[in-house]
Amino acid sequence: MRKEGKTMKQWIKNHPRAAFLTGAVFLSLLFLTYMMRQQNIAAAVEGALTDEPRSGGAVSSDFYVMQLTGKETEIYNLLRDRLDHMQGGIVEFPEMLSGEEYLRVTTALEDEGYDYFYGFVDIPMTENGVYIKHGGADLADVKGKTIAKAILFLSCAEGIHLSGEYADDGRVMNLEEVGEALSANEQEEEEKIRDIQQKTEEILDGVMSGLPEEYGEKKTADYFLKWMDENLAFTTGADGDNVSYSGMKDVFEELYIYNNLSAVTREKATALGYAKILSELFNRAGMESHIVRGVWGRSQFRQEGYVLTAVEMNGQTIYIDAGGAKSAELGGQRYLREQEAKNHMKFVEYFDYS
Repeated sequence: MRKEGKTMKQWIKNHPRAAFLTGAVFLSLLFLTYMMRQQNIAAAVEGALTDEPRSGGAVSSDFYVMQLTGKETEIYNLLRDRLDHMQGGIVEFPEMLSGEEYLRVTTALEDEGYDYFYGFVDIPMTENGVYIKHGGADLADVKGKTIAKAILFLSCAEGIHLSGEYADDGRVMNLEEVGEALSANEQEEEEKIRDIQQKTEEILDGVMSGLPEEYGEKKTADYFLKWMDENLAFTTGADGDNVSYSGMKDVFEELYIYNNLSAVTREKATALGYAKILSELFNRAGMESHIVRGVWGRSQFRQEGYVLTAVEMNGQTIYIDAGGAKSAELGGQRYLREQEAKNHMKFVEYFDYS
């Protein structure tokens, strides 16, 4: 064996070009084998799904809220109430949160199915107004219960163009000014929000009215995917690699709306927007659904944040690539069983997806 190993090394040394080409061919064959396996698995999943009858009436997903603790639920309801009544500005929490607790609350707020395209919570701070993420800190690593408040940004706020000013220690120096400016709204902008909400409902109602009553689970899923393929275009929310935003108003209008249900009014959506729209349609069709965030790609060299739509079909949870952005990696398919989904994407760890 030692002699054979030495002979091989000598051959590689004497024929470097041939060795490189041989290695390239070998890697190409491995990649081709992998892609064929993924295509066969995905095709097998879709082919095995049957058109089981739907339950009938619309359902409402509480997948995330049901996992919140009592303290987290209280803060979640506080933030929902502020969003529903369009009351932006500084939100002080009744109890201090750790980084993971804050992530759980804000993720539930973002992903439970509400169309809050006009507002989001950010800038978690200590009681003294120090920005927790100042200096690049990861919220998941904030173990102590130090988050006392945050800012609720609304696209209709009079002070939406105002920026925070930070001291070297991360303290928001103009916090009072920012909070006051974000707590007052422009009435014209509020009306724009209501117009978008109404148009969104009209579009989604139109999709549902076109769904044949006799369609079961699989035909319903195919119908929704076909509608999205024909009526939405995929976007990253930034048309170009060097896009910059002049302020928070631009973020709402040129990025955030595409992450939500109201992306249907713009006829294009991000992967997150696609997943939310598909999940909403499933719930309206009586098929319980929620979205799942995670990191796509098991290799540390090719990873990115991504989102799938989870839906109850045929007595199991099926994961769907709503926008089809990973179609090439899935052999042109979109349906995955749980294990296959987890082979591709590491789900976030602060919620239970088992």
